[in-house]
Amino acid sequence: MFAGSSLRQDNGRCPYKAALKARTGIRLPAGPLPGYKADPRETFNLGPTGTALDLIEYAGVHPDEAVRRALAATHERPEADPGLAAWTRFAVQRYLEGRPPGLLPVDCTWIVVTALGQTDARGAKRYEQCAWGRPYVSADGRVRELCIPVARPTVEVGRTTPDMTDPAERADLAAAAHVVSLGTPHRLPGRFRWSDDARPATNVGEAAWRPPDEVRIAEVSCLDGGHVELLRDVPEEIARRYATYGAPELTAAVSRNSFRPGSDCEDCKYTPSCPALERVGGILGIDDRTRPRRVWSVTNGRSYMGRPGYGEDCPARERLRRLRLPDPESRSLPPHVVRGHAVHAWIQQRHEAHPGRACRPEDAPDGRSAWSAGRWTVPEEQAELGARMIAAHARHCPYLLSSVHEVVHERTIVLHDTSADVLVVAKPDAIYQDGPSWVYRETKTDARRNPAKSTNIFRERPQLALAVLLSTRPLFGDDVKAARVELEVLGPDGARLTLIDPFDPENRAAARRAVHELAADWHRDTTAAARPGPHCGGCEMAVWCRPAMTDGAAFDSPTCPTAGAAKG
Repeated sequence: MFAGSSLRQDNGRCPYKAALKARTGIRLPAGPLPGYKADPRETFNLGPTGTALDLIEYAGVHPDEAVRRALAATHERPEADPGLAAWTRFAVQRYLEGRPPGLLPVDCTWIVVTALGQTDARGAKRYEQCAWGRPYVSADGRVRELCIPVARPTVEVGRTTPDMTDPAERADLAAAAHVVSLGTPHRLPGRFRWSDDARPATNVGEAAWRPPDEVRIAEVSCLDGGHVELLRDVPEEIARRYATYGAPELTAAVSRNSFRPGSDCEDCKYTPSCPALERVGGILGIDDRTRPRRVWSVTNGRSYMGRPGYGEDCPARERLRRLRLPDPESRSLPPHVVRGHAVHAWIQQRHEAHPGRACRPEDAPDGRSAWSAGRWTVPEEQAELGARMIAAHARHCPYLLSSVHEVVHERTIVLHDTSADVLVVAKPDAIYQDGPSWVYRETKTDARRNPAKSTNIFRERPQLALAVLLSTRPLFGDDVKAARVELEVLGPDGARLTLIDPFDPENRAAARRAVHELAADWHRDTTAAARPGPHCGGCEMAVWCRPAMTDGAAFDSPTCPTAGAAKG
């Protein structure tokens, strides 16, 4: 079974995992840890929404009752988190507003089945192609439409960027349209029985079986109810597009055997044995394998704990961010955060466009007006400050050193901490080799003119603590004897560079304490309860969380302009 959504070129997914999911007959060797350790809580932000919509569209259940059932505890999952519940109530309402008028919901899945006379080179005799989404059909069967619910606003639905393929040439859309055009109604196997064949659906109306004259694919925003059509065509043109764009990519995807460690490792049954993962115990200082296998990064840790010493710890914040609930007011991206991202993007683009050439102050953007780098646009009020920070980088640009020949930005590093059964992820701002030395650099922007000197640099900037623990591992090359960690701070009046010896026993001990402090409570927590306080005022998840204050008063979180009813 293969879903066309796995063909998206921008999804950052592991190629082997996608192939493994398609080739369900493959039996993996037993590893040192269980192949699959699912989190009993919901991990898909539209999971309960889909369950509720099934009840509404296929069983005629009233929306309120359908949502109640979708959020209730089952033998597989506990009751949904309050924040997820608030989002689900809202998402269901908005999807119902955006679904296609005049079409009937189809209580089945269209699947293209290819049965072979004999086993092929992959060991398969049967192929099934499906497309994720909600199927609809006209009463006469002449029109089929696949609606894909998404947790983002209409202005971002169906968006194209310089990194993305033109919609007319997208392999995933070509494959999905092929399924909608030629597929016949089937029932998918149960959640834990994906190796079973899909069964023909014999109890659906004739309209769902009739070959269509027109096929449509659309995305429906569960945030504002917008309906954006991505594709509308006749079967003949869909067949041509599939042969040109879909089929070649699908054939390649099912056979891929390359690995890309990352977030996909979290629920991959191959994780304990994956050859692309370095396994090392004790990175987090936790000896407990009983929890669900999850991904942890400093960002997750900070999201859970907040700033050290400020009493901002809130498990619900990390949990709802992990679910990727939408941020309708863009509260997670205030101007200073956008400025920081843009500064990093500008420096990265400069290094990649001119490798080996040291940055100069005059290479910075003109700060007298708004400027852009990558997908970030710095507003006019932050433009001058951001430009000065970029100019300050010239003082410590790695290419000032003649022994540096390549700087790699934003490389994803993934290790499996087998003691905690957690995937530890880091994304250094830059990694480069200075002669025989591997250098792990973190670059930060700080708008303060006279920042107080840090009394505990690892606690204040835990990325450095994790860098110390990772930089002595053979992640970048065989020789790590001369590795070092750098902190580059860019401010309004210049830049400063701090060098950290990762082999120093005191540094390593302090780094271990900082990382453990950031991960221990998160690892043992199974409830992710909200801990309301003043920090709720700046949290983008408060629009869904709406916790009660400890004194009993309701916390008045900002109201989403498109989510006025979002109360948990």
